[in-house]
Amino acid sequence: MRAVERTIVAAMPDADAPRPENPIHSTDTARDYGFRAALVGGATIYGWCAGAFIDAGGLDWLDCGWAIVSFKRPVFPQDVLHVRIATDGAFEVRGVDERVRIDGHVGLGDPPWPAVEPPVHKPPQPAADPLPLLTPANVPIGRDLLARRVPLSRADAEAFCRDKQNESLPIFYGADARVHPAWLANQPIYWLHHSFAYGPAIHTESRIEHVRAARAGQDFVVFGRCADAFERKGHHYIVNDVEIADAAARLVARIRHTAIYQVAKPQGEGT
Repeated sequence: MRAVERTIVAAMPDADAPRPENPIHSTDTARDYGFRAALVGGATIYGWCAGAFIDAGGLDWLDCGWAIVSFKRPVFPQDVLHVRIATDGAFEVRGVDERVRIDGHVGLGDPPWPAVEPPVHKPPQPAADPLPLLTPANVPIGRDLLARRVPLSRADAEAFCRDKQNESLPIFYGADARVHPAWLANQPIYWLHHSFAYGPAIHTESRIEHVRAARAGQDFVVFGRCADAFERKGHHYIVNDVEIADAAARLVARIRHTAIYQVAKPQGEGT
């Protein structure tokens, strides 16, 4: 790995607008939960770091690379962030106050975490209507949830890169465009929403393994299993193991996604 440093600005248009898919990304709801402004999504920030990861590991990182990403502190719109990657793959994202917002490791080849039992690859199914509310009483530990089919045209993939990620790398555009790492990192969120309804949520950690090249312009299928759930300081967490396969049923990514699905409201002053 090469040592890399970059500076990024957390651009988040319309932070005051309602965001029903996750209200924690809107100003009013975030303040209700004690934050000073809307929270920028973890997968979005991870995607802004992708160019630095590619600089460090080369384009091979998109096809056979991995990342462990821990979200330590909130990132708010217009925060200036400094990304530093060391030659051993350790990385940090710090604010101008030098407090760590995100840290982790990136690398190539086999990831450093133990393999887990994969979810069963079942045919995609429609979501229930209405969706059941996810609660500590019904969190589905050990269960495979509904598989989800996700079409991704080249036009939609390019729009995601351009409008959501402010991405300029040419590898994510054109006839042979790669799928952006942030799009892959987002899929466990939408996959869980395919089986359950839940309110404001906060992404806390991802372990992401790229198994092979993922190219835009095809349908993907997202499978997954709930691996664990726990409570900490009043917050309720869920841990899911998710796999993403391409139109030829070839695995392109494995992701362990940890999130707070039930956020505790503060008892005192806001953050």
